[in-house]
Amino acid sequence: MKERVAIVGAGLCGSLLAALLRDQFAVTVIEQGRKKQPLFDDVDCTTGELNTSINRAEGLGGTTNYWHNALIELDDHDLRKAGIEPRGFAPYYQQAWSFFLSPTELAECNRLWASNRAALERGTSTVGHMVLPQTRHNAWQLANARYPGADIDVVYGHVERVVAAASGAPAHVEVRGRGGVERVEADHVLVCAGGIGTPIVLARSLGMDDALCAGYHDHPMAYVAKVKLRSDSKLKAVSSVATPSADVRAGIIYTHDDLKTVVYLRPAIDMRLGSITGPARYILSDLRNDPFSPKKILRLLGNLEAVREAILFKTRQGFRGDFYSVLILGEQAQLPTRGVRLTPGQRPSLNWEVTPAELSSYERGVEAFFAEYADDILERRVIPVAKWEFRNAAHHSGTAHQFVAKPAQPGDASLDFFAVKDVPGAYVCDGSILRAAGIANSGLTLVALAYRLAELLRARA
Repeated sequence: MKERVAIVGAGLCGSLLAALLRDQFAVTVIEQGRKKQPLFDDVDCTTGELNTSINRAEGLGGTTNYWHNALIELDDHDLRKAGIEPRGFAPYYQQAWSFFLSPTELAECNRLWASNRAALERGTSTVGHMVLPQTRHNAWQLANARYPGADIDVVYGHVERVVAAASGAPAHVEVRGRGGVERVEADHVLVCAGGIGTPIVLARSLGMDDALCAGYHDHPMAYVAKVKLRSDSKLKAVSSVATPSADVRAGIIYTHDDLKTVVYLRPAIDMRLGSITGPARYILSDLRNDPFSPKKILRLLGNLEAVREAILFKTRQGFRGDFYSVLILGEQAQLPTRGVRLTPGQRPSLNWEVTPAELSSYERGVEAFFAEYADDILERRVIPVAKWEFRNAAHHSGTAHQFVAKPAQPGDASLDFFAVKDVPGAYVCDGSILRAAGIANSGLTLVALAYRLAELLRARA
């Protein structure tokens, strides 16, 4: 008889793990709903602007119903900061790339990456490699197409808690659905509910109904300036390069106090700052997740310049023009004061503020960018630092730090990296176990971790 695996959450990691384990285990996926729309009322936040209501979604595929599939590898330094031993991790990254791209597509993207690095790296900055496949993928559909096999059971409902095996009784997951509370028994429970959902499930599983799940970090993002570039500037050639199947973009990275700031250029119409300030600056992305919001539609109509520039960016037109907006994403450290707060009788709340030390690091990164590319920039209009409008980037990370066992060690091939300390047989695989996340978009790293966890579980079984 097959061992039973219950997977909490059918997002990026949960979908892939279900498909990878389906033939060797009896797999049940627990998903919060059948809908394909973000959940707007799950978490409160008073510390900063959230990205599309924290980009939480329900339905098979989770946020990949909306996710743009931006793929970035962490370098060895960032992997160690994240708690991942770099040695031996490369094959899992290769599997992750292959999940999204064919060998031919990947080879072309790597060729462009090498070209971008040769064009830009001068000593004060490094180049981040972002690949956006032109085809957006729902992770559930893609995983099932890549790895067909035995049936996967799906249970819809809200996970209350995970209960470890005890006194001869098997472990189980308590799921509240329309018919009441159901128990899903399992030999292994994989919690893949995301950087906000997972710590809530784990805290409640351990009786911590009044707790701060600390260590949260993300990539606060802000438009900080507009620039006019020389017609022959190298920055134009690397800001976006299209292949037949993907868009390759180079982020320019600066590091201060062991925190990275990455600069991306996005096409603009002119030097006016109105399109990159105020609530309409990300309006098309927000409408993608909430297309029928009257409030957001009014914002859209109130800033047509932002609409025109968003269209330039989305269609990749304008990347060879003269005018660009400067967008930064900053790295955050794990802090004991930043995280998801659980309070009995209230909705969980998220605290993700940018600290003065982080803001200083980002400011120095922007100054370094302007200094390094002074010869390329003919004109610039910079928003004062005090008026930088940060928003959450929805790469929720770090919040399971206090629940999981330990960072990976050199040569460690055990499950300890994923294991929940006080719930035997429970493992975490999503952004909540990342102690750091580099410059942006942790999705590729999470797919690599899902491949690693599936391999370890199969080997143990």
